Amino acid sequence: MEKNRIEAFSDGVFAIVITIMVFEIKIPHVSVSELNGALFEILPKILAFILSFIIIGVYWVAHHNMMHFIENVDRVALWLNNLVLLTVALIPIPTALLGEYTNTVTPILLYGSTLAAVNFSGFLFWI
Repeated sequence: MEKNRIEAFSDGVFAIVITIMVFEIKIPHVSVSELNGALFEILPKILAFILSFIIIGVYWVAHHNMMHFIENVDRVALWLNNLVLLTVALIPIPTALLGEYTNTVTPILLYGSTLAAVNFSGFLFWI
């Protein structure tokens, strides 16, 4: 099978994951006098989004570079790629928790575990 389909599908998943994350940031509907305070309140969500956007961007570039070395894909490669995309698609969950429960152990552990899962699945796909 040609690799262009797997690349197109993967690009779509990466784009959707980033789009889903930005929906966690709700624009505050407050008076002008309360706007600065309201923006300060959503700052952790914005920072969590930026962090995850950068990390997902790194994963996307790595995926793109890896696909450069692949000429054809088989069924095993398709499923390993799906595993990578599944773990990437989980990133919005700990990102939202991290933005909501800043400086709390559970979201930090979940975030790190999710990134470890992405790295491990990417390693399996690479080998």
